[in-house]
Amino acid sequence: MKELTAPVAEIFCSLQGEGLYAGQRQVFLRFAGCNLRCGYCDEPAALDGAAAAPMTTAEAARAVIKLARSGKAGDVSLTGGEPLLHWRFIKTLAPLLKQAGLRLHLETNGVLHAELRRVLPLLDVIAMDIKLPSSTGAKGCWTAHKKFLAAAPEKTFVKVVLTSKTAMPDFEKAVRLAAACAPAAPFFIQPATARRGVRPPGARFVREACCLAASRLGNVKVLPQQHPLWGVK
Repeated sequence: MKELTAPVAEIFCSLQGEGLYAGQRQVFLRFAGCNLRCGYCDEPAALDGAAAAPMTTAEAARAVIKLARSGKAGDVSLTGGEPLLHWRFIKTLAPLLKQAGLRLHLETNGVLHAELRRVLPLLDVIAMDIKLPSSTGAKGCWTAHKKFLAAAPEKTFVKVVLTSKTAMPDFEKAVRLAAACAPAAPFFIQPATARRGVRPPGARFVREACCLAASRLGNVKVLPQQHPLWGVK
């Protein structure tokens, strides 16, 4: 049988810069290709599968384990692009990484709920985005997000990126969704990192968003991306 391959944009060891595990040393396995096109995406190279090198599960496992051991990292972030486009690859890769004692974090746009269920028992942590239409410039994914978050609320934390274009009704809808499906899950408000074509929201908007979320949810934090501030990848 032919071994599975997937387009891998890069594998590297660094500090996690977002969400619940910010500051933790992790190995990042970045898949290429995504089913969404968010206006604030900070990894445009990962959107194009043609820009990545195809790797087998054995090759990817060897590279990840070697980096984890040399970098003293106990956790692996499966990121992208959108990793769940390659769920068959992950389903084969994950046992190899877990046999090496590594914990698996999935960083996902929170849309592919059927694919999530295929690999859910193998995952330790799910970092799920809720994509706001006014922030992304794309149509809403509310139904898919609801099914995704309901699949494993005990493993999931939520991240919502805010930009200068974010509309408060969109954010409020995300809060209601989280409150209905996973009220105890950590909920991170992430002001976008400023760069060409993308501006973060104003301080007043962030304060109002935080107060709104805290009125419905038990664990709300505001945390911009940290790795640009630390000067690491």
